[in-house]
Parts: sequence; C-alpha cells; structure tokens
Amino acid sequence: MNVVVSDCGLTSDVISLCHFFGTRQVPAGLADLIQLGEVTTGPPSFPLIASLKQVHSTRVVVIDSPVKTGTMIQCDGDALVTNQPQLVLIVRTADCVPVLLVDHESGVIGAIHAGWRGAVDDIVPKTIQACVEQFGSDVAHMHVAIGPSIGPCCYEVDEQVIEPLQAAYPDWLGVLQEGKGGKGKFDLKKLIWHQILASGIPELQVERMEYCTSCCDDLFFSYRREGKVNGTMMSGIMLPAETVKS
Repeated sequence: MNVVVSDCGLTSDVISLCHFFGTRQVPAGLADLIQLGEVTTGPPSFPLIASLKQVHSTRVVVIDSPVKTGTMIQCDGDALVTNQPQLVLIVRTADCVPVLLVDHESGVIGAIHAGWRGAVDDIVPKTIQACVEQFGSDVAHMHVAIGPSIGPCCYEVDEQVIEPLQAAYPDWLGVLQEGKGGKGKFDLKKLIWHQILASGIPELQVERMEYCTSCCDDLFFSYRREGKVNGTMMSGIMLPAETVKS
C-alpha cells in the first residue's frame, strides 16, 4: 500500500482521478458547504457537491443527468454513483468504511458508506452492480479503494452483529475472530475486500488502507473510541470536466 497525503486527505494509487479520504483536519472548509440530501455549490476545485442522508441501508442513488443545486430527488441512502463530471460525491464516516470506485472506460464513479449492516447486506456489491446495470460498466475495468475505518484490533462485536454475519456468509470465520462471552473481533474492511473480489474486480485494482480510526486518534474521529459523534471524516471522488470514454 502506497498512500499519499494531499491537501484534501489520503489518496490511493489505484484511483488516478480526483479523490480523497479525509482526516480530522482535511478537506478544510468543505464540511461547511455540505447539506445532507442536497447538491450544493463548492469551491472552484469542487464545483458541485452531492451528499446523502446516510441511513445504514443498501440504497444506491444514481445520478445520470446534469444536476443543479438543491434537494435531491432521492435524498437518503448510503451509496452514490454518477457519470456527471465536476460533481464530487461525498460520504461521511467515523468508524464505518468509506469505499470509492471508478471505471475510466465508461466514465463512472461511486462513493459508498458501509457500516456493518450495509456491508452484511451487500451494499458494496450492489453499488458495483448498479454501475454495470445503469452505465454499462465492466468490473474488469473498475478500480476500488477501501478507506480508513475501525480495524479488528478495536472492533469487538456481539451477537447483534455476529448472528447476521454468520447467516449471510458461510466463510465468516475469515473475517471474525471469536472470543469469549459470545463476542468477537470483526474485520469489516476484509469482508468488503472479499466482496469486491467476488464481484469480479481484479485484485491488483483494489487497495485497502489499513488505518484503524479508533487507534489513530491524531488522524481520525472514532465513534467507538469517543463514545459519541464528535465529528466525521469526509471521503469524496469526482470526474474531471472532460471525461474521455473509450
């Protein structure tokens, strides 16, 4: 993993267009411009900003035509995909997993907020499938970056999480280390990584940032560590003004 820190946050080598996984400090000033469930005007580097009211669902919101500022037709959900240039797609996290994707061939991008509920219910594969169905994307051309989230070192879960996970995934032992008293350590990022590969995206086109938001208190907010929402990180991705489709 070769992570780069830019003025907006952490960036991934597998995604070559404008994107970021934010930290406590960056992207500076962007939070004040976001209205949940709306498209808002941003700075010159991000002309338009789209952000959903996140509800821990598997709802994928597709934006396939030019948008103006104001309330979105579908304002709640946990994943955004678009083929529209100069529209930055934003998701917010404070332990959950931010996932960014791009298919350069079809000119499509996506941003996903994946908590344990969404991940167990396949929000990431469903977003990939939405790109295929709505825009004709090919999984062989997709590049995906899995951003900072709580790691298995700090993510102890009980039967509320374990039972749905075991019911959905026969190979759950690969992402859950069982402990005592019906609890276990859950590797949420690894589950999502497995789902992405199972969707057909080549492994070399997938990057997993192994930062733990709970451990790295200097870099990230963490609901699990802090016991409340003191802030969220923003992750975003945007197509350039001229998107070449081959």
